[in-house]
Amino acid sequence: MRKRTLFGLMIGASLLIPPLAWPDEGAAFYNLAVGKDRLESVTLPTLDGKEAPLLRLGEGAANVFIFIRPGAEPSRRGLKDMAGCAQELADYPVYWTALVSDRHPAAEVEELVGASGFSGPVLIDQGNTLYGQYGVRLHPTVGITDGKGLLTAYQPYSQINYCAQIKARVLYTLGEIDAAELDRRLNPKAVNPHSESAAAVRNLRMGERFIQIGNHEQALLTARRSLELAPELPAAHGLAALALAGQGDCAAAADHIAKALGGDSGEKNALAAQSQCK
Repeated sequence: MRKRTLFGLMIGASLLIPPLAWPDEGAAFYNLAVGKDRLESVTLPTLDGKEAPLLRLGEGAANVFIFIRPGAEPSRRGLKDMAGCAQELADYPVYWTALVSDRHPAAEVEELVGASGFSGPVLIDQGNTLYGQYGVRLHPTVGITDGKGLLTAYQPYSQINYCAQIKARVLYTLGEIDAAELDRRLNPKAVNPHSESAAAVRNLRMGERFIQIGNHEQALLTARRSLELAPELPAAHGLAALALAGQGDCAAAADHIAKALGGDSGEKNALAAQSQCK
């Protein structure tokens, strides 16, 4: 039976959350139930000597918080991934925070946060209060709530597609994608390694390298070869858009941006091209 000794934790009205939005029971927060528990926006001291709330409540908003531990490689990677995720979702009403136990030296926490690029408030969990009350089992673990504080998902760390999983759950919480799209993003279908789509994806890796060295012309040619194999592939349109934006041709990039984001609203190269062309 679950423990129910949580301060500031209220049981909300029953809300049906699709099974795909529920990680394994007890995998992250032993004392919290997705779709049932509402979290209070407690105010805690921060790493920089100030104070900040755990959540920002408001209609149509989302909150993402991550429990981290200095000296642990998964926490380093997880916080860095979350920092990148926050940048990619910068246009959405999302409040990002990190939590760390007060037993860790400030210098170690500062080093971890500085290396990650995370810019949100880092809350100090005095006496491991929230750790104990939420039943945190893993580090790092991300929790996501809606604008009313309802826990909509939690996401234990994974080395593969961590940011993509967080983004999918955040967009679902915001109502930007439906349950079917959430399932598609969390459980992508395996691609036949001999299919044209697989060949197109392999081709894009070379295009990414051309972008990295600033060779936008070759990147564009690579993207076009991929589009010949898979005309609807969002990543191919995204690469083409970024290559065109790098050449200053935002008019031509616009069509590829629209096609890329139409197939994948989080396609990174299309978003980068969109930002360049603003």
